[in-house]
Amino acid sequence: MENFSKIEQKLQQFSKKYYTSELIKGSILFISLGLLYLLFTLFIEHFLWLKPNARTLLFWLFIIVQLFLLIRFICFPIFKIIGLKQGISFEEASKIIGNHFPEVQDKLLNLLQLKQNDTKSDLLIASINQKSEEIQPISFNKAIDFKTNIRYLKYALIPLIIWGLFFLTGTSKQLSESFNRVVNHSVVYKAPADFYFNITAKNLTVIKGKDITVYIQTTGKAVPEQAKIHFNEQQYFFKNEGNGLFSYTFTQVQKPVDFYASANAITSDVFKIAVINTPSIQNISVHLTYPKYIKKKNEIIKNTGNIIVPQGTLVKWAVKTSQTDSVHFISNNKRFAFLKDTKNKFQFKKQVKKALNYQISTSNKNLKEYEKLQFSIGVTKDEHPTIHVKSNIDSISRGNAQFVGQIADDYGFKKLELVYYDKNNSQQNKQFKKIKLTKNTLQTFFFEFPDSLNLQKGIDYELYFQVFDNDIINGSKKTKSQKFSYRQKTKNEIDTELLQEQRNHIQHLENSLNKQEQQKKSLEKIQFELQNKKNVSWNDQKKIKNLIKRQNQYKKMMQRQTDNLKQNFSEKKEKNEALQQKKIDLKKRIEELKKLDKQQKLLDELKKLAEKLNREDLLKKTKELAEQNKQQEKSLERILEMTKRFYMEQKMQKLADNLKDLSKKQKDLSEKESPKEADKKASEEKIKEEQQKINNGFQKVKKELNDLKKDNKSLKSPMKIPAMDTLAKKTQEELNKAEENLEKKNEPESKKNQKKASDKMQEMSQKMQKSMQQMSAENDQENMEGLRQVLENLIMFSFNQEALMTVFSKSNSSHPNFGKNLQKQHHLKTYFEHIDDSLFVLSIKNPKITSKIQDQLSLAHYNLNESLESFADNKFQQGITSQRYIMTAANTLADMLSNALDAMKNPKPGSGKGKGKGKSFSLPDIIKKQSELMKKMQDGMKKGGKPKDGKGGKKKGNKPGEKEGGNKKGEGQGEKLNGELYQIYKEQAQLRQQLEKALQEQKKQGAGHGKGKNKSAEKAIKKMEQLENDILEKGFTQKNIDRMQQLKYQLLKLDKATFEQNKDKKRKSDANLKEFHSKNIKKLKFQKLFYKQTEILNRQSLPLQPDYKKKVQEYFSLPKSNK
Repeated sequence: MENFSKIEQKLQQFSKKYYTSELIKGSILFISLGLLYLLFTLFIEHFLWLKPNARTLLFWLFIIVQLFLLIRFICFPIFKIIGLKQGISFEEASKIIGNHFPEVQDKLLNLLQLKQNDTKSDLLIASINQKSEEIQPISFNKAIDFKTNIRYLKYALIPLIIWGLFFLTGTSKQLSESFNRVVNHSVVYKAPADFYFNITAKNLTVIKGKDITVYIQTTGKAVPEQAKIHFNEQQYFFKNEGNGLFSYTFTQVQKPVDFYASANAITSDVFKIAVINTPSIQNISVHLTYPKYIKKKNEIIKNTGNIIVPQGTLVKWAVKTSQTDSVHFISNNKRFAFLKDTKNKFQFKKQVKKALNYQISTSNKNLKEYEKLQFSIGVTKDEHPTIHVKSNIDSISRGNAQFVGQIADDYGFKKLELVYYDKNNSQQNKQFKKIKLTKNTLQTFFFEFPDSLNLQKGIDYELYFQVFDNDIINGSKKTKSQKFSYRQKTKNEIDTELLQEQRNHIQHLENSLNKQEQQKKSLEKIQFELQNKKNVSWNDQKKIKNLIKRQNQYKKMMQRQTDNLKQNFSEKKEKNEALQQKKIDLKKRIEELKKLDKQQKLLDELKKLAEKLNREDLLKKTKELAEQNKQQEKSLERILEMTKRFYMEQKMQKLADNLKDLSKKQKDLSEKESPKEADKKASEEKIKEEQQKINNGFQKVKKELNDLKKDNKSLKSPMKIPAMDTLAKKTQEELNKAEENLEKKNEPESKKNQKKASDKMQEMSQKMQKSMQQMSAENDQENMEGLRQVLENLIMFSFNQEALMTVFSKSNSSHPNFGKNLQKQHHLKTYFEHIDDSLFVLSIKNPKITSKIQDQLSLAHYNLNESLESFADNKFQQGITSQRYIMTAANTLADMLSNALDAMKNPKPGSGKGKGKGKSFSLPDIIKKQSELMKKMQDGMKKGGKPKDGKGGKKKGNKPGEKEGGNKKGEGQGEKLNGELYQIYKEQAQLRQQLEKALQEQKKQGAGHGKGKNKSAEKAIKKMEQLENDILEKGFTQKNIDRMQQLKYQLLKLDKATFEQNKDKKRKSDANLKEFHSKNIKKLKFQKLFYKQTEILNRQSLPLQPDYKKKVQEYFSLPKSNK
């Protein structure tokens, strides 16, 4: 069996060699067939120029064929050699071997068959071994000859010859191009054409959003006239640039673009435009954190970097980007990187103190600082605060100076203060007064200087205001106002100034009287022209209007002068009670002079009549105006004379006080101890200086005494000034001797002289004081006697007028005594003028006599003239009516004078105190009396109606002279009731006077007085005055009864208010109220003037942008002061 095994090994070796030969044959065939198929494929591509899809199919067919050949001719033999696949069997191998070695064919086959027999016997085994030994020497491998495969090489020569021919003919390039096209089967290849498309740009890249122009150049035998470009499934025409060059512009390229060109069925390769992404800013927001002290809310500004901010603002830029790697802040050639917050968000912070221009740039890996945005920051600096102050300091000579100021700043103030100091020592002792401020950035302040500040008398001060702002960034800045000068005057300086002002006011009043005289002449001229004309011309109308205009100007001028005089009186309270009372009475008379309502009403009527050109009415009104002007002139003359006399008394009092003060100083100097040797020389010089001051002071007193004598001579009724010449001469001698002895250093003698001089000056002061007291007592007695005499004359005039009125009422112009009676009326007119003159002389010495008497005097004078004219013109009824008005005026005047005489006899009527329930004031009594008068008025209505109403009465006003008619029955009835009506009128006037006295008494006592009650009492007094006029004008009417009822109701309210106010023990005194009122009135007037000039509106802070806010402040601000 061992031999058989060797046979099997030989068979296996044969099989391997067999398949090795098959592998060699297969390789030759694989190469031959593969090359032939490759040539076939390349020929197809070369001749057909397949499309990419066809080439793809051809390519994969080639691959499949080649794989088949590879597997068939290469892989199968290898698999059989290595045993991966079963090869030929031993029987097949024996047949092949047998074909080569015929002698062993049957033996080898039999041996294999015997081996396959399953029956094992010794004979069989022996037979196998025998045959194996016979066959063993034969080499089976020799049956395989590799050289037999050479015959297959002829198949390989065919493609090699073809390839050789291509190389030899120089057309191998075509095969290689076909090969490339087959290999790159997906690439589009163009078949050879008449021309080709070549792109000129080496780099087809564009920045995102930009334009790019593509240039295509054609090369070849032909040049197309037009070409198309294909992209995004659309086609467009190229622009023919000439010479085969075409162009096309892609605009705002946002993404990559694939395109190709075509012309005449020829297409180019596909080209691609690459897009470079740009680093860009999508949005920007600026976060502004303002300094805390400006009290402005932080804010965010979006989509802009141009801002205006207050100095010191912290600015944070928040930028959102796209395709950005870094962001930079560039300013003044310096770069600062933004901090990257998230992927596309960056931020940067900076505190801004000054204006700057800056850029924000963006970058990425492809583009550096591609986008640069230019911005600017404007800085609103915290300006210096502004202050402007106005003052009346230049228009006042004493008292508090008023300052009103306006301060403005961007954001507010730290403090405002007043700085004041001695002008002669400005470097030291500066004092400060802080002024309260609000939180507004534009505000006004009011300050009175010195007000409660303690200043030294006789010192010149300089002052200014300074304001500090609340700037934290740069530190608080201050601005000063202009400087003001103020002198804290001594009492003597103030008194001297007040007297000098009085003297100036007196001069102004005298000038006013001269102007009134000119006005009087103009009015007389107009009256004369109207009397001598039948009609009023346009020229007359113009003259009347000019007259009214001058009259109004005169009235304003007079009011201004009297206001100034009254203000002068109000600035100082006299120590001498008698002088103070005269001042109060004089102020009352001045105030009465200012009440020109009736004259203004008359001027308005005159103006209307001038428009109508009514001669009769114009003439009548000009007469009324002439009479009013006459009485006004007398009132002004009276005020002037009383002011002169009061000035004299003040001057005398001041001289007495100055002499007393000089006497005291001289006495103190005489009693001064002798100086010590150490400082004797300095002390002697000081004593000499003080003595010189006393001497100079006395010289001034002497000069003022001489001026006083001159002023006294200008009075219509000079005052009794004591003779001081001898005493003044002796005093001057002693003063001179004292000064001489001081020069001679004769101290004992100088002290004697000083003592004598002091005594003499004291004697002069006492003599002047005593003279003033005696003069006051004598004047009071003379005034009472004179007033009594005038009253008696007035009563006699009233009786005579009444008797004459009775005579005229019973006669007519044909009566034999008509001329005589008319002459009596003229005598009465002259007699009344004497009464008027006497009363005028008396009134200039007695300020207590009210100026209201001028109204009654004017009424009487007017009706005296009217009665004479009416009787002369045979208008008896009008003349009698005028006489009635004369009687009414005379009786009213007598009542006034009687009350004045009672007041002089009893300076303090009534004993009521505190609540004021004395004889002079009892509201319940007044209310009861008012009820009784109302009942009398009702009874008068029942008896006979209204005697002074209707056609027979006066239509308006209390000036008669208009046409009177009506029946005699009405006239007779009126005469019977006239006495009752006049009695009611008189009692009503007495009630009013009692109420006025009560109100004055309360003001003096300060009890039960309040602002509300004061107004109620004044309102009741006005209603009483109106009722009195209505009783005279309209008589017994229901309207008058209603007025009485309203008056009673007003008095009841006043009584209730008095009761309630007397229970309030915390009520402030009247003196304090007056002081407060006067002080604040001045303050308000000055503030009102300031506001009117500067047009200050509501200055609350407004939420405005800095530019607008600045403009608003400029609009409201006053001119800036120097910083």
